[in-house]
Amino acid sequence: MANSSDNDSQTKTGQRPVNTIWTKNFTLLCLANIALFMSIQVLLPTLPVYLFMLGGSYKEVGYAMGAFTICSMLMRPIAGYLVDSWGRKRIITLGLFLVFAVSWLYQLSNLPIMIIVTRGLHGLAFGLVGTAVGTIVADSLPLNRLSEGMGYFGLTTSLSMAVAPIIGFWLADTYGYSNLFLWVIGMSFLALILSIPVQGAKIPLPASTKTIGGIAGRLVEKSSLPASVVMLLLSSVYGSVLSFIALYASESGIANIGFFFTAMAISMLISRPFSGRWADQGGSNTVLLIGYGAIISGLITIVLSHSISGLMLAGAVFGFGFGFCIPTLQAFSIRFAPAHRRGAATATFFIALDLGIGLGTIIWGYVAAASNYQVMYVSALLPVILAVILYYVLKCHGFYARPSVETHS
Repeated sequence: MANSSDNDSQTKTGQRPVNTIWTKNFTLLCLANIALFMSIQVLLPTLPVYLFMLGGSYKEVGYAMGAFTICSMLMRPIAGYLVDSWGRKRIITLGLFLVFAVSWLYQLSNLPIMIIVTRGLHGLAFGLVGTAVGTIVADSLPLNRLSEGMGYFGLTTSLSMAVAPIIGFWLADTYGYSNLFLWVIGMSFLALILSIPVQGAKIPLPASTKTIGGIAGRLVEKSSLPASVVMLLLSSVYGSVLSFIALYASESGIANIGFFFTAMAISMLISRPFSGRWADQGGSNTVLLIGYGAIISGLITIVLSHSISGLMLAGAVFGFGFGFCIPTLQAFSIRFAPAHRRGAATATFFIALDLGIGLGTIIWGYVAAASNYQVMYVSALLPVILAVILYYVLKCHGFYARPSVETHS
């Protein structure tokens, strides 16, 4: 049954506020998300080094880093169903407690296989809490400012991604990995504490929908598929950049590639709230068109760049494009879902995003191996073009123009 506590962003009549974004719920969720990602992102650049220190191989590093993503993706459809049926508040509390509990295992892991198992468990817990957080955020936002609110919330992830790797290297180099893992434990505990006052929306589950659609219908929200498929195509390109830009720079003799990621993170920080506000004011099509164009321009700039300044420009343009596209598509994926299915809608969108990054890493790896990195990045233009075509075909068939469905009582 759904959680019985009222969302603090709703009025006594159960309706959303007209214009308020920065409610107590939303602010606490933003702070908790920063703490959560500060606990997770510090491990991305540092854990491979730790695995090598334990005698791990390149394959074991790949298994460890992939285990988190795969397990998180596998958990998301289940998490979406649990969020909708058990209640938002219960699942976010359970998920953050599991993240906190699993964080202790890093301190106890002194073999590569133990790290791999811990990463898998960490991914399962993150898939659970990430879906719950995204759903409560959607519940907390007024529909007429959903894209803008998602943009602001996305800033918390971008900020953590920009800062956490620096902190991770500093802690590992200065104080050792034991203290780095204490940071992970502390940040996950802080996220749990910050989530305690958060309230989950009271959204009843209509009896007529409980047995429709079978297992697949329960785990995936079909109204989210149009936006999610477009996101899958775009995130496959995102995976090519995240996974291979450092190798491309090294092959091209370009140093200090970290500035590429800094430029991309700053660009996303700036563009997310601006694009969300624009989309909510009726400019979704323009926002997405600009975003698609920026992603294409970023890929072309990567291919043409022969210096770090060129790659920094590419990173800024690329980040600008995704800063425009991600919150707008995420809002589309949630806006058309019934209130009692927002958990499944959130899960559907992030499954597509995670799957796109994972498939993109594999596919573009094969393309690079068969040719070179320049050919790979030129080839990555294809899914962006397909995303543009698919979006406008679906738009012409009315998939992005249906009225939203609210079921608050």
